[in-house]
Amino acid sequence: MLTESPRTSPEPFDRESFGADQFELVRLAAGGWVITDLALPHDDPACLLAYVQEDGSRFEVVWVQAPVRTGWFDSLDTILDEARSRRHRRVA
Repeated sequence: MLTESPRTSPEPFDRESFGADQFELVRLAAGGWVITDLALPHDDPACLLAYVQEDGSRFEVVWVQAPVRTGWFDSLDTILDEARSRRHRRVA
């Protein structure tokens, strides 16, 4: 689960890396998060997987890699499970 980390730089976001998964969840100052795939070069547009916005007790996700779609999730953990599944489909 994502935990807020204290700001240690002037960047307008917080980062949390999920080492074994090679995902990074970046909290944006304007609210929400982006999920990136650290297995890909950061300058590769395919590394951006999704935008996440919290809406009360649920999260709306816009997946920006094929298949592009939106969805609702109950936790960040289930979003990361879906990201893992999407990575395996992309690699296969």
